[in-house]
Amino acid sequence: MQLLDFISLTNLEKKSEIERVKLLCFYHYKETSELSFTMASIRDILKKCGYTPNMSRLKSKMITGTSKFFHQEKNGNFVFIPMNLQILDKEYTKFWENTETIESSSELIDEIKFCNKRQYIDKLIKQINCSYSNNCYDACAVLMRRLFEVLLILSYQALGIDEDIKNQNDSGYIMLDGIVKNAKSNTILKLSRIKNEFDTFRKVGNFSAHNITYTAGKKDIDDIKIDYRVMLEELFTKSNLI
Repeated sequence: MQLLDFISLTNLEKKSEIERVKLLCFYHYKETSELSFTMASIRDILKKCGYTPNMSRLKSKMITGTSKFFHQEKNGNFVFIPMNLQILDKEYTKFWENTETIESSSELIDEIKFCNKRQYIDKLIKQINCSYSNNCYDACAVLMRRLFEVLLILSYQALGIDEDIKNQNDSGYIMLDGIVKNAKSNTILKLSRIKNEFDTFRKVGNFSAHNITYTAGKKDIDDIKIDYRVMLEELFTKSNLI
């Protein structure tokens, strides 16, 4: 959770001084697990956000205020009253649980062209781009394999032939190698010559996911990215996404 996001989500600018201290100390606790605060540390936390309070007045509020959130220990440090910390946890921990920090800008896959079709596909594409830009090539390869599999299944569904790739007991879809084998010869799917690269897309992801000693590098991704783009164009069209 970024501090600016927390400030915005809690509407901190409109809070009272003591409320700001409570919330910023809670943020500090969530990020560092530190529960004990000196007045100096509280001053530093406030200064990071552009606040310059009168510390003697603030200390008086923290000790004698009617809405006390802190308990002062014998050494002078302040700690959250346990019940109040539980209340804060219950109200604000969701911000950490629901925060998504993935941001991307078409490092590998063109987001303008391929995003804004379905939310779960957007998330996969952005994770692929983010992994690539941060040199996480094994993660990138596995995610590329997953997106490839999703688009194949969506293409079968759009054409009304997904029974061709389901398990005999109808408990779900067969493994990707079986889907690829069917796709390469399926006369209704009618794939172009890009189908000859399907095993490569599958294998690159498989190596990163299952080979104990293998680690992917940038070249492994770069070697397939043009063909992968062609595959995206075709399967997005087959699945009626574009």
